[in-house]
Amino acid sequence: MGGTGSSPRAVEAPRNEDGGYTAHGVRFADPYDGLERLEDPATVAWIAGQEAVTRGVLDAVPGRAWLRAAIARSSRWARLTPPVATTPEGRRFFWQADAFDEKLRLMCQHTPSQEARPVLDPTTWPDEETLAFAVPSPDGRLVAFGTSVGGTQEAVIRVLDVASGDTLPDRPRGTGQESVAWRPDSSGFFYAACPEPGDVPAGEGAFWHAVYEHTIGSTAPARRVHGDDRNKEYWFVVEVSECGRYAVITTWDFVHANDVHLLRLADDALIPVATGMRSVNRVQVLDDALLIRTDLDAPRGRLCTAPLSSPADWRTLIPEGRDVLQSVTGVAGRLYAVHARSAAHSVSVHSPEGEFLREVELPGLGSVNHDEGSGTVSGVRGGWAGEEVWIDFTSYLQPPSVYRYDFGANRLIPYHVPDAGIEARDFTTQRVRYTSPDGTRVSMFLVHRTDVTPDGNRPVRLSGYGGFNISVEPRFTAFNAAWLRLGGVLAYPHVRGGGEYGRDWHQAAVGTRRQNAFDDFVAAARWLVEAGWTVPERILSRGNSNGGLLVAATALQAPDAFGAVYCRAPVLDMLRFPAFGFLAAATVEYGANHDPVEGPYLAGYSPYHNVRPGRRYPVMAFASALNDRTAPPHDPLKMVARLHARADAGGPYLLLPLRGSGHGGGTTASALVDQDTDELAFSCWALKVSPPQADADAGAQAVAPRPGSR
Repeated sequence: MGGTGSSPRAVEAPRNEDGGYTAHGVRFADPYDGLERLEDPATVAWIAGQEAVTRGVLDAVPGRAWLRAAIARSSRWARLTPPVATTPEGRRFFWQADAFDEKLRLMCQHTPSQEARPVLDPTTWPDEETLAFAVPSPDGRLVAFGTSVGGTQEAVIRVLDVASGDTLPDRPRGTGQESVAWRPDSSGFFYAACPEPGDVPAGEGAFWHAVYEHTIGSTAPARRVHGDDRNKEYWFVVEVSECGRYAVITTWDFVHANDVHLLRLADDALIPVATGMRSVNRVQVLDDALLIRTDLDAPRGRLCTAPLSSPADWRTLIPEGRDVLQSVTGVAGRLYAVHARSAAHSVSVHSPEGEFLREVELPGLGSVNHDEGSGTVSGVRGGWAGEEVWIDFTSYLQPPSVYRYDFGANRLIPYHVPDAGIEARDFTTQRVRYTSPDGTRVSMFLVHRTDVTPDGNRPVRLSGYGGFNISVEPRFTAFNAAWLRLGGVLAYPHVRGGGEYGRDWHQAAVGTRRQNAFDDFVAAARWLVEAGWTVPERILSRGNSNGGLLVAATALQAPDAFGAVYCRAPVLDMLRFPAFGFLAAATVEYGANHDPVEGPYLAGYSPYHNVRPGRRYPVMAFASALNDRTAPPHDPLKMVARLHARADAGGPYLLLPLRGSGHGGGTTASALVDQDTDELAFSCWALKVSPPQADADAGAQAVAPRPGSR
C-alpha cells in the first residue's frame, strides 16, 4: 500500500493567506476557508482533483469486484415491517422492499384476502428524491408524506389521497418538516418545522423550531401550536396518544434534556408533565394515567406513573437498577421494558403496576431499540388496547428482523427474518473489558469468525462514537458482514460520552471532559495489541459524524496507535462548528468557542488546529457527504488540505466526496453499496488485506442473493 511517504495530490488547495477568525480573544489562521464555498470553481476543481487521486487508489484494489459483490449480497435483502397503521375497517399499511429494490415502498392491504399494493412507490421517482416518512390518517383515506432531495433530510410534507393516488394541493407552513401526528378524526395533523424564509432574521432559518397544525384543505397558514420564543435552539417532537385525547409535545435541548407537555385536543389546554430541562423523559398516555420513563434522580433510568388529573404527581413503578432502562412501552395491556446490559438489550414484561412477570428470550446478544433524532425509539410496538406485540431485533450477525411475541406461550414467532448471506453460527461476539488511563473500566464488543484467534497480526476495524448520549450497540451492516468473511475483526468500545451506561457515562465526556472519550478509544487500540490480537499497523479506526471527530482527534494525539483511519461526515474544526446550520445548539455537548475556559479546551483538541509538522500520521481517508446538513461538508476538505500542507511525513491523506449524499449516505440501495465498497476497498488497501481474486461474474455468483429471496 501507499501508507508511507508524501501524500499524493492532484492540485494544490486554494489558499487565502488572510483567512481566519477570532475565538475567545485569540486569532486563528484559516487559509483554507475558501473550501467552505463548495460551489466556488476553485473548490470544485480541487475536489475533482483529489477525487481522481482517491479513485486511482480505490478502483485499483485487487479483488474489488469480489468486495462489491460481498457488500451487495449483505445489503440486498428483503424488507418488511409490521403494520404501521391499521384502520377500524381493517386496512393495513406497512413498508416493504424486495431484495433488488432501490427504496422502500409504503404498501396498503385493504383486507387480509386482498393482495397489498403500493401507495407510495419512490422506486419510480428520480434517484435523488427520497421518501423521508409517510403517516397514514386514522381513517386510512390520506397519507401525509415527506420527500427530500439528495439525502439532505430537509423534508417537505405533501398529502396523498389513497383512493385516487392524487397529491392534494395542501402546502403546510415551514421548512424541514417532520414529526407528523394526525388528529383522530383525520381532519388535519400536527407537525414540527422551522419557520418560513423571511419569518426570522437572516442566518436563523435552521432555528426557532415549533409545532404547527395543518387542516386538510385549508389554504390558511398552519397554526403555530407550541414553540419557545426565548431559546431558538430548542426543537420539538409531537405524537398523538392512542386514545386520541392528547398530543404529547416534547421540547428538546439538543439530546441532553427535554420538557414534556400534553395538549388536550378538546380545548387546546397545554398541561405540563416534565419541565425545567433537568432530565430525558418519554411519556405515553395509557387510559387515565401517564407512563413516564425518566432519568430524573436516576441516571440509569426509572419508570414512573402519574394520573392524568395530576400529571406532576409522579410515582415510581420500576426503580433504577444496575442496567440502563432505555424504554418502557405499554402494549396489549402489559408493560415491556428494554434494558441495556453492557450495551446489549434485554426485554422484560411487567404488569400495569410494574410487577416483574418474565424476561423475553431474544435470539442472541443484540439490540431491540434504536436511536433517532428524537432519542431512543422502542423496538417493542403495538397498541395498548390491542393484542399484537411486535419486537424488533438485530445484531452484528443478524439483519434487522421482526418477531411477534406470544405472551401465552412465552415465545418469539419470526415474522420477517431476512437472509443476508451470513451464517451467525460461524461467528462469535464477545464482551471484553479494559482499563482507560484514569482507571475507568470500559467494555468493548469483539466480533470475528469462530476460527479466528489472537495471532498478533489480525486486521481490526475499531469503531467508536463517544458523544451525545448515543450508544454503540450491536447492529448489522453489510460492510461488517463482508469484513468478517474476509477474516477481519470488529471492535466496538463503549467509550465515555455515549449512553451505554446512562446519564453519568454521557456526562463524563461532555464539554471540558471530552478527553475522556479520546483516552478510552486509544486505550482500546492499545489493549487489542496487548491482548495479542494485532499490531498498530493493522488497526483501522473508523468513525462517523461525532465518531469522525473521535477518530481524527485520536489519530493526531496517538498516531502510533493506528495504522489507518476512515473518517466519515465529521466535525473537525471545533472553533467554527457553531457557524454551521443547527450545530450552534451542540455547544451544550462540546462547549462554546467564545467561552474563556471551553474555547481554549476546544482549540486544544480540534483536529483542524492540531496538525503538527513532522509527525508521522497514519493513512487517512476523509469522506465528505457534500449535501450534509448535520455536519459541515467542508470540514473534511479543509482537513485534507491542511494535512497535505503540514504533514508530509505520514499519510497518504485521501478525500472521498460522497456526491448526492447527506449525513446518512446515498439515496438508493445501489449508491449505498458503492459507498460501502469504497470504504471496504480502502480498508483492505490500508491494512494489506487480500480479498479473493475473483472476477465480477464469479464474485457475484459467490455471494449474490437469490432473486425474489425474502
